[in-house]
Amino acid sequence: MFDVVIIGAGISGLTAARDLSAAGQKVAVLEARSRVGGRIYTHHDPEGRLPIELGAEFIHGRPRQLLEIIKEAKLEIEEVPQRHWYFANGHLAKSGEFWSMIDDLMGRMRKETSDQSFREFLDSLPGEVSAQAKQMATRYVEGFHAASSAQIGIHGVSVANKAAESIDGDRSFRLLEGYYSVINWLLEKAESHGTLFKLNTVVNELRWKQGMVEIVAAHEHWSASKVLITIPLSLLQAESIRFWPSLPEEKLTAISKLMMGSALRIVFRFSDRFWEDLKLEEKNGVENFSKLGFVHYPEAPLQTWWTTLPEHEPILVGWVGGQAAAELLHRSDEEISDAALKSLSLIFRLSESELGDKLKSTFFHNWETDPLARGAYAYLPVNGMAYQQALAQPVAETLFFAGEATCMGHIGTVHGALMSGKSAAQTILATI
Repeated sequence: MFDVVIIGAGISGLTAARDLSAAGQKVAVLEARSRVGGRIYTHHDPEGRLPIELGAEFIHGRPRQLLEIIKEAKLEIEEVPQRHWYFANGHLAKSGEFWSMIDDLMGRMRKETSDQSFREFLDSLPGEVSAQAKQMATRYVEGFHAASSAQIGIHGVSVANKAAESIDGDRSFRLLEGYYSVINWLLEKAESHGTLFKLNTVVNELRWKQGMVEIVAAHEHWSASKVLITIPLSLLQAESIRFWPSLPEEKLTAISKLMMGSALRIVFRFSDRFWEDLKLEEKNGVENFSKLGFVHYPEAPLQTWWTTLPEHEPILVGWVGGQAAAELLHRSDEEISDAALKSLSLIFRLSESELGDKLKSTFFHNWETDPLARGAYAYLPVNGMAYQQALAQPVAETLFFAGEATCMGHIGTVHGALMSGKSAAQTILATI
């Protein structure tokens, strides 16, 4: 009999396990995968110095709780230079023009009193707002939030923007040893306080009443006074865990109404950093990519790419979010790789065969078809803020919920998942 059983060993579950066990609770963590970390998935490539992230990569802003762990664990981070190149109609545009367009539209959006989809908001704008500005804003919102512009609510976007501003969200950082260094540290801390971890354990059913839960896995039964559920929103939507009795109606409504986003990221390792020697002849002069950080090409299948700057590795990471990602993710791995090479061909004005000759390794994990993820991360639809609050609420001081989908303002982020785990642990301890 455990005080608390946590389902899911992503960063929210690990954080809660550390805090609860440190407070003297008898804790078990049940994880369906053969590893901990969830959608944090770091690969160490023997051919290179830097870790390859197949899932989360960036620390967005300076989130206090995450930075405290990084400091305590004595991990190193480095800031990512915000050097952005933008293409408009196939030609390089000034990054300042892009951000001024985005800032203008986001400012207009904040003034809207009624929630509506981002697409509806763009359609309602006066004719003075160009089609190009609307396209760039759509790509930005779909890419960053992994969302469909026809589904994501503008109030959710505004809340996320405000939350990001509060933590210097225009800055970003990387962990030199990869995000898994945080995961491993949390795991070690939780285990040192007595937390039991069981991998390869798929929970099928929760039979519960106030103050008592029976957890049914394939070949094992567990008992606990309380259960913390940290699985992705998509798995709750798929009813991968059966609840007896059923969850309250407001909880079921929240689960069904919130949205799971789609994102595709692919990592290419090349024989050399060929882009640093390229020069593009533009009408305003010759541009070069010697200090390329990020490049955005709206017409490409994978619209955003970045380098490892400030580190210098022959690596490019491709990204696309929203509906464009969802469509690509149901193609074969070979077709996805071809689409990525086509994107780089457009950006760098090199043939796909030239790029293919330089390509040494490809790293890719399909989170959309991964049965334990079924998507990238959550986002808020129109009027979704109330549903998010309902999702985060405990049930009868017995069933508790955490994960990035439950964190107001920081949905879809690693630090949001971590914050939700800490908050859930505090709530559980307050009920004892």
